[in-house]
Amino acid sequence: MEDNHKTSSYNRGTKETFRGDHDRKMAFMQSSEVNEMDFGLFSNGVQKNREFGVSPNKNLELSSSGYTTTNRTNLMNVARSNCFSSKYHKRPFSKNLPKSSLLKELIKLGVPESIPDFTWKELRRRKDTAHVRVLFSQHLDDSVIKHQKKISARLGISTATCPMDATHFIANRFVRTRNMLEVIALGKPVVTHLWLESCGQARCLIDEKNYILRDAKKEKEIGFSMAVSVARASQHPLLEGRSVFITPNIKPPKEMMSSLVKAVHGQVVEKSQISASAANIQDNLFILSCEEDRAICVPLLDKGIAAYTSELILNGIIIQKLEFERHQLFKNHASRSQTRTRLRKDVCLQRELVKL
Repeated sequence: MEDNHKTSSYNRGTKETFRGDHDRKMAFMQSSEVNEMDFGLFSNGVQKNREFGVSPNKNLELSSSGYTTTNRTNLMNVARSNCFSSKYHKRPFSKNLPKSSLLKELIKLGVPESIPDFTWKELRRRKDTAHVRVLFSQHLDDSVIKHQKKISARLGISTATCPMDATHFIANRFVRTRNMLEVIALGKPVVTHLWLESCGQARCLIDEKNYILRDAKKEKEIGFSMAVSVARASQHPLLEGRSVFITPNIKPPKEMMSSLVKAVHGQVVEKSQISASAANIQDNLFILSCEEDRAICVPLLDKGIAAYTSELILNGIIIQKLEFERHQLFKNHASRSQTRTRLRKDVCLQRELVKL
């Protein structure tokens, strides 16, 4: 009996010991499992655990009876939230989303799709300003031009070398230069340097209407409005449908005058192109000349073709009006030629009547 009792007591002790060891092992395994799952997240995410009300020191504590259920639940919740957050931020770009034409072109060129939003905004902005080319007046200060070029570079705006290639002419005062006249003749806006300054601050193109050059003194002196002249030139070119013969010694030089005539849609012709039939088109043909070239003009004056000084075009571009009477050359000869032309026509008419 005694032996049986001892054996029974020994077995109960062994089982209790085994059960205690088993419980401790399970608690250790559970804590290890959670620690392995969250160790990396906890080491870099202490602040996030605090947001959930979990102390990073408490999370790893083991009580004498094993790992507590409350701490384990909190740890699991934090782990799940961290994993979800990580997956959310690593979500791949959906290739099924519609792509803009700019995006497609860039992808073809090897640009990755996963470009940050601010980079796409920069690309769109540069695409909007890519067509803009500015021409600077030679009468601007060097420091102003230098600063303006920096702003242009930031916005993706290029610098033009001639009025024909420019979209905007930047000047702070009105000076009757070749560039100024050609830009007005082409109907392109003449703006102050403040336009580019404002575009730089806004990081985009701004409507230039509020920045059109206004030189009150010159406008009053000449009798024009810059805004009105540019608008008219863009809608109704000054010499559209007209032909012009320019004599060699005209001032400014013939090359410049030819360029201005073409800018206002006029056709420049040479003397050899003026045939006997020119008398039939004299309403659309005139001469730009000077007193020095009178001898060249006389044969054409005899045919009833009028001659004018270069001011007809130079001033005409500014005020957008051709003042023929004010700028006519050789008026006396022209009057005699017109009289002779009328007499010839009368004689021809009388002869026709006699034949009848």
